[in-house]
Amino acid sequence: MFRIFKAELFKCRHNMSFFLSLLAAAPLGILYAFICELDKTLSMAEILSGVVSYYNIFFIIMIAMYVTNDYEKGTIKSIMSSGVSKTKIYLGRLSVSIFISEIMFVLAFAGALAWGIFRGIPFVSDAMPWTTFEFVESILVQMLIVAIYAMIGYFISVLIKKQMPSMIVAIAFINFEPLLISKIGELSGVDLSILDFNSVIEQIEMLDMSGTVLYGMLVLGIFVFVLTFIIGTAIFKHRDI
Repeated sequence: MFRIFKAELFKCRHNMSFFLSLLAAAPLGILYAFICELDKTLSMAEILSGVVSYYNIFFIIMIAMYVTNDYEKGTIKSIMSSGVSKTKIYLGRLSVSIFISEIMFVLAFAGALAWGIFRGIPFVSDAMPWTTFEFVESILVQMLIVAIYAMIGYFISVLIKKQMPSMIVAIAFINFEPLLISKIGELSGVDLSILDFNSVIEQIEMLDMSGTVLYGMLVLGIFVFVLTFIIGTAIFKHRDI
């Protein structure tokens, strides 16, 4: 799998689209902080806790471009004939999807933080005090959400194989996921708000870090990984390329 990971990273480094996307990440973070700064009541804690909610579409687009590029150019056949098992290929390419998404998030986060420091935006406010634990948990939860976005985007792109349809379906799923979770919760009589991306992000932005948010996202991440891996690898193994 590590062999596939290295080979795929090499491809990404020499792909102009990915290179430009990564170059744009920090400026996008700066733009986000600049827009948030218009609301003078916001502290840097509140601004930084919302980075992931504003750039989820960019993560999805990047993953769809990465995964479907090999299908549309036919280079997936070369990967399949490399002698590496399909399971390792699936996992290796999934790992790269998560990795490049996390890099983009970190760069966007760093851009927003740098702008806040440059502008002297107060890090906390009386209304929204922020402890070190909450700061660390906010970053970890956002990174887990990015990983979940990447897994979903990767899974959908493997199923559909076409760039634009993959983007549309993945973005639609991310946007309608809260409604889907709400309906399932109503039918089952179980509170599933911890699985609702919007609800979790809202808690982060309100600095409502009770400890269950990180735990819930970790459980959801494992669930999404196992489910998409089982279905994704089964389809990937038995489908003609």
